[in-house]
Amino acid sequence: MRLTERSSESTMYTMKPIISLLDVSRRTNRIYEMKNIHGECGRGDHMGTGIKIVADVTEQNPLPEYALLEARQEKILAQLAELKKQVSTLCDLLKHTNHVKLPTDYVRKENNMLSGVHYELKSINVNLIVNVNPKKPPYSILALPKVWNDINIKLQSYVHSSVIGNVPEIYICDIDPPKPNVINLFLIWKEVEDLEFVTGLYNYSLFGEVNFLRYISRVLNTDNFDNCLDPVQANIFDTVLDYCYCLQIEKSSKKQQLILQLITKKLGTNKWFGKNEPNIVDIAVWSIIKQISVQNLPSSLKKWINTCERVFK
Repeated sequence: MRLTERSSESTMYTMKPIISLLDVSRRTNRIYEMKNIHGECGRGDHMGTGIKIVADVTEQNPLPEYALLEARQEKILAQLAELKKQVSTLCDLLKHTNHVKLPTDYVRKENNMLSGVHYELKSINVNLIVNVNPKKPPYSILALPKVWNDINIKLQSYVHSSVIGNVPEIYICDIDPPKPNVINLFLIWKEVEDLEFVTGLYNYSLFGEVNFLRYISRVLNTDNFDNCLDPVQANIFDTVLDYCYCLQIEKSSKKQQLILQLITKKLGTNKWFGKNEPNIVDIAVWSIIKQISVQNLPSSLKKWINTCERVFK
């Protein structure tokens, strides 16, 4: 935009244009010419320009980042190859598992678990505080010394102020000779929903008679079925213990019967859940059935219950 005097062509001042138009000095047969987006001026053929650009890119020197990316990719590929090799080796090992002979110590531990003969390890002294509802007496405490011959259970009973009336009598004979493992059990009769036990003054409470048995089993390494049995048999034991917990909290008699059928199926034709000798699974099932007073027991389970009554009392 220019401001001029009428009498002459001299310019007062010039303002910078907002949009710079193409050089109009070039005479073409087009109305106007747009600027090349590749930065190339002129009316040349676009195909030629594209070829030139491709040539420029291929002739560029490789950037340092490309070299780092290639090195990283090679490293990842090498790691994947090593992982594939390890997985292949593991698959071959699993295919031949049935032909691998178990270590002698492992076989001996399994036999000891089922036969009642235990390792002589360092002695263990455990203090346990147990809160128990008088309506759900833990019969398992009576059975533990009959099954585990290497422990002494020293029981002391107390009655909480929340309990009104008489409480069941649980007595454990303490005249046996000293044994390597001692469980100091402080039993408190208290109005609680489920059995609660703590292992120390400042520890959290754990709940359930089944979990109580699990805890004692793991404290005494000689009777820990997780270490003494193969994974399949240990999983069966854990499953039956879970059934016991479900049976205890279930209110529907119909569902209780379904759970009892599952437990009976796990027992099968064996004398005990441990096949040859009783263990904490037998103790848990026996104690829970006595607590809930099931009327219609399967016939095979009735015979097993009668055997438990003779052995555990």
